[in-house]
Amino acid sequence: MLTTSVEVLWTARYDYKKNWRLVPHAHDYFQMIYFLGGAGCLFLAHREYRVRPGDLFLIKPHTKHGLAPYSLLKTLDLKFRVFDAGLRQSLLNAADRISEKGGTLATLFEHIRREGETTNYLYRESCNLSLLQILIHYLRRDRQEPDTGTAGLANEELPGDDVVRRTLEFIRSHYAEDLDLPRIADTVQRSDRLIRQHFEECLGVPPMRYLVQYRIRRAKELIQYSDHALKQIAELVGFKSIHHFTRVFREIAGESPGAWRRKYRAGICKDVCIQPHFSNVNRTFPQPNAYTPTD
Repeated sequence: MLTTSVEVLWTARYDYKKNWRLVPHAHDYFQMIYFLGGAGCLFLAHREYRVRPGDLFLIKPHTKHGLAPYSLLKTLDLKFRVFDAGLRQSLLNAADRISEKGGTLATLFEHIRREGETTNYLYRESCNLSLLQILIHYLRRDRQEPDTGTAGLANEELPGDDVVRRTLEFIRSHYAEDLDLPRIADTVQRSDRLIRQHFEECLGVPPMRYLVQYRIRRAKELIQYSDHALKQIAELVGFKSIHHFTRVFREIAGESPGAWRRKYRAGICKDVCIQPHFSNVNRTFPQPNAYTPTD
């Protein structure tokens, strides 16, 4: 079975404060750290990397590493084992870092974290499958090859229906603007009625309902990975007022944006063990002034 070639051990979403330090340490499994925001320095083996949003680091077994934030540093963290010999060797030969802006990698990391928190049926297999997607993406990027598969799996794939596909492409590019169905239809060069018909047959929802759902999806990402005020987030995803945004968000997500943000932040700095017997003893909790990085 493909998912048995890897095993997710642990994951977490961490915010490192400026005065914290992650003391250099090593362990016998792989680790990946994806940097969502902020700035800092990652000490890895005998090198020091200035980290930027969108950096994904691969930390190999027995490699000493530590971290020094320069500002509030937002990260997604993943520890895992690789049992397939070929895949393991490819990872050992890969570069320490790739850079990847956009929501694809964060979506996969967050999927693993949610699965670990809910522990639904076959949750470990689901986590391992998402890890494989991350690793395939990493190795293809390391080889400077395009990767269309991972992005499609992490996000909603575009359907084969040409009317729906073209409409979705327009909505996803212009969702923050003042959109209505006549403008969409005019751009796609199809009638309102035809677009509604194709959407309901293909996706099960009318196009304007899809637009609202897509705006809330983007709003959730901003709530998770930014410090924007909720009013600003509402404007960034296309809502004209915070009141309308709050009402629609509650209708779709089942709770207010504020409650959703509080619940998400409650999970920050919370260890989620995917492998039930794994103990995160090799991780040293951030301490002030453990080491000072150089440029």
